[in-house]
Amino acid sequence: MTLPKTPNPADYVEIMNLYAIYNLASDEADAELYAQCFTATGILEIGKLAVRVEGRDNLKLWKERDRARRGTKYRRHWNSGVHLEQLQTDSVRGRCYLVAYNGVPNTLPSIVDCGTYDDLLVKEDGLWRFARRHLALEATTFQLDALQ
Repeated sequence: MTLPKTPNPADYVEIMNLYAIYNLASDEADAELYAQCFTATGILEIGKLAVRVEGRDNLKLWKERDRARRGTKYRRHWNSGVHLEQLQTDSVRGRCYLVAYNGVPNTLPSIVDCGTYDDLLVKEDGLWRFARRHLALEATTFQLDALQ
């Protein structure tokens, strides 16, 4: 078995920055920035919850509903073990672990989600974006009915 090909250094840095921007936008519930992390036809899948959100407009709406559901709670994502594998010139597979926390101001947060992401990233208009994010939750407190 050979080790997978790593993206070139410039692409690697851009993609790692995309992972950070995604988490920041999601945590701050910045729906516009969150949706811009995806391609125009990007897909978010959460397997355990049978969620599939496709296209920037729907992704923006998804995050707006998430913001409304949170109320005064804050959210924090931590990704670790990010691994990037070059597939084609303009496509990369990304995988990482996720731990997510929720809390109320002035209190320590509680873990609410843990799982793994399996991503397809592509260059669109010169920028790396998620074409597909598949989140496999191992455990969650997420209540899907709150977003519908």
